[in-house]
Amino acid sequence: MDEVRLKDELMARLANELDRPALQVIDGALSAVLRNYEVEKRETGLSTDVISFPELEIFIGKMRFDNYSSSTINQYQRFLTDLLIYVGKPVQDITGEDVVECLNYYEQVRQISASTKDHKRRIASSFFAFLHDRGYIRKNPMATVDPIKYVAEVREALSPREMEKMRIACGENIRDNAVLELFLATGCRVSEVVNMRLENLDLQAGYVKVIGKGQKERIVFFSDRALEYLEQYLGDRRAGAVILSSRAPHQGLKKNALENIIRRIAIRAGISKRVFPHLLRHTFATRALNKGMPLPTLSDLMGHSSVETTRIYAKNGAGKMKYEYDMYAAG
Repeated sequence: MDEVRLKDELMARLANELDRPALQVIDGALSAVLRNYEVEKRETGLSTDVISFPELEIFIGKMRFDNYSSSTINQYQRFLTDLLIYVGKPVQDITGEDVVECLNYYEQVRQISASTKDHKRRIASSFFAFLHDRGYIRKNPMATVDPIKYVAEVREALSPREMEKMRIACGENIRDNAVLELFLATGCRVSEVVNMRLENLDLQAGYVKVIGKGQKERIVFFSDRALEYLEQYLGDRRAGAVILSSRAPHQGLKKNALENIIRRIAIRAGISKRVFPHLLRHTFATRALNKGMPLPTLSDLMGHSSVETTRIYAKNGAGKMKYEYDMYAAG
């Protein structure tokens, strides 16, 4: 047990300093070497100082090793820190009742929805499952914490008319047009557009290489409309981020800035519902399925690790049923 903890603590310390290939080499070397040793910790017990949260540091270090995005890691770290501070106990003493009490308090203070509350429960569940699997705690407190029931919101893709309204609302702003068409044509995540580089873009062939979740590389393609606006927007630029700030020093746009561009276009278009980059990704997938694209192909284009993840877009929402009605029954 102490050998495992020693390796985990070392890897957690190094996760911020070294890249993944180096961490993999060290991880393998430590596993091989420590197999021949019996390690005993000087102090018995686990977290006696709940302020330092060493188990959380180990868990976050493992997330970095597994290539979780920085935004996901930050989200997990913030909530789990809040949880551990609220409960105020060493991790091995935390009960399911403690977690439920914290979730209820979090809901009351932050006015979060039931779906968000359940998401926080899943974060806690992944943390305590990790500790239990690695032997840091004897019992997993989440075993007695039930999922939070909520009615899943039906997220309807943009209709063709709404898409056209957004295109008209872009007017002659080349960057707005390029950003909108980039999302609609590729179905990319906002993080993938943030990290999109000109060095990976081939306008002649009409595609760009992006890095998705888990640092997985894939190719996404451009429509003719997207290509036209990209060519106008990029001009002679051949290196750096694809979408830049309009203000000096013209650095690559971050997630919030891209979200704000899409939100402002939708407001100018007079669209009442909330429009954001992931809704454009949803729209891309829905349109592709409506036109008959096979699920495995769409799954590859969207960077899903499983076709089952893509299958959510195949559900018969009102928009899809109307599309199929018009195709097969109307007239």
